[in-house]
Amino acid sequence: MDVEVVLVNPVYQGNVGAVARVMKNFGFSKLALIEPCELGSLARAMASHAQDVLNSARLTTLEDVLRASNLVIGTTGIVGSRANLRTPYPLARLGVKLSGMRGIASILFGAEDQGLSNAVLQECDMIVNIETSPEYPVMNISHAAAVVLHSIASATTLATPKRTVASHEELDRLLQHSSDVLQAIDFPTHKRRRVLISLKRIYGRSELTAPEVSTLRGILSRVQLHLRR
Repeated sequence: MDVEVVLVNPVYQGNVGAVARVMKNFGFSKLALIEPCELGSLARAMASHAQDVLNSARLTTLEDVLRASNLVIGTTGIVGSRANLRTPYPLARLGVKLSGMRGIASILFGAEDQGLSNAVLQECDMIVNIETSPEYPVMNISHAAAVVLHSIASATTLATPKRTVASHEELDRLLQHSSDVLQAIDFPTHKRRRVLISLKRIYGRSELTAPEVSTLRGILSRVQLHLRR
């Protein structure tokens, strides 16, 4: 997949430059920034010989990232939160997974002081976590980016992609269609949120293609048609 690194609300310009540097270290060049801090001489200094990566970074929004991506991967230093209701995908297997897929994979890193919010993590198709010492589990954002990018670099650059996966937006429409059917069959409201989060997790890790999403939505449409009779 074509990998884009997305920094969400980065606080320190030096870290943005350092992320650009480690991206170039591992052969990645697409950097996107969501509401970043001001970037100046320190960012350029920390980028060192990755000025091209830093200079070509695009300003964007979370909505645009979700709309343009085929797979959205959130990073988190905290696991087991009931708000996320899912287990992180094994980082050691991420490169192999991405290598077999065509499309755009956006990897999101949160602000240095608070990471990605639960609301943003819930929008992601999958999440990953770097196993660290429990004595000090929170990593510097550029160090975290280096670990994640190193873990996927060789697999994504050498393999030949086989599947063009559905876009994040197409999966969102499938999830909304699933929600509509749950409502139509009077599925208990208090259980619906957990079921939808589980379905989102299943859809996100299943590498569905656009035709497969269309097939599933066709089945859901037939269920809705039957219920109206």
